[in-house]
Amino acid sequence: MTDSHGFPWGSNQPTRRQRLLLALGIAVCVGLNLYITQEKYDSTRSDFSLIWFGARALLNGADPYRLVGPGLVFDSQWTSLYPATAYVVGIPFAALPERWASIAFVSASSFLLAYGITRHSWHLLPIFPSVPFIFSAQVAQWSILATAAIFIPWIAAVAAAKPQSFIPILAGSRTRTPIIVAAIGSLILFGLSLLLLPSWPWEWLDLARHADHVRPHVLRLGGVSILLVLLKWRRPEAWIVAAMAVMPQTWYPYNTLPLLALANTYREACVLSLLASGGAYLTGIFFGGLPPVEAAAAGGQMAIATGYLPATIMILRRSNVAEPPAAVRTFRRALRLTRQSERTSH
Repeated sequence: MTDSHGFPWGSNQPTRRQRLLLALGIAVCVGLNLYITQEKYDSTRSDFSLIWFGARALLNGADPYRLVGPGLVFDSQWTSLYPATAYVVGIPFAALPERWASIAFVSASSFLLAYGITRHSWHLLPIFPSVPFIFSAQVAQWSILATAAIFIPWIAAVAAAKPQSFIPILAGSRTRTPIIVAAIGSLILFGLSLLLLPSWPWEWLDLARHADHVRPHVLRLGGVSILLVLLKWRRPEAWIVAAMAVMPQTWYPYNTLPLLALANTYREACVLSLLASGGAYLTGIFFGGLPPVEAAAAGGQMAIATGYLPATIMILRRSNVAEPPAAVRTFRRALRLTRQSERTSH
């Protein structure tokens, strides 16, 4: 028997104990997988390694923006595009060895995601065998934590660490709590980052201007069609999709992970997971060997076709009957007060 969430078997009323056990199991599996992968390839490097390195650099009075890049202390194909606020968030992990810092971060993020998405139902479990999640876990990316913030408001306290991932989540928030938490957390992180490295905003902006492989999906071929989702402007999930489309992003599969969390039924979750996974798999096969800028273009188009557009179609099939996001309600209230004030003054 299925319920309104379309879960196909058993009870669909998760208890807190079940959620905790599931989240713990997923966190252990994710951490173990990352450890085995790094052992197999004799590597300690992950995306979080840059955060770990930057945190250590700040604590030692060094400038990570001058130490990251091809042939530099942190040898990387790319320069650092993270704001220094991300390095501040990484400070609690700085005492750990590089490998264990990445394992701790991705395990904690996965625990929070698993616990958050099962608050009311099991129907979002197809997220976990998807390529966007598996890829995110293997490279210890922030997308897992950003997706968890859809369900656990206090995670928004670290929104300033990766604004382009968290702003869409805040745009679709049903309550003001995540926005307030994000504002307070951002002020704290920004203040601490300036104390540790006063020059970072200018250095970061200069590097970001030259990042040709990072661009909004809405600017790619067919990307503007994603904004049709705003025809359902009362639905919070429509704003998440639209805001994701206008944020500068890389083409990697982990950036589509939040889209998979917008399904209302188990069937929708399976379809979104399969399409996004298929697109990511095909991208790796056919475009993975291309030069960076060409790979970014091809991968971006695939992300639109197999990630963004399916999510857009899914939301367009829903009725435009819902309480708008908190940010939209606040804007409409401010607009109404402005009009009333103008009428009064005349």
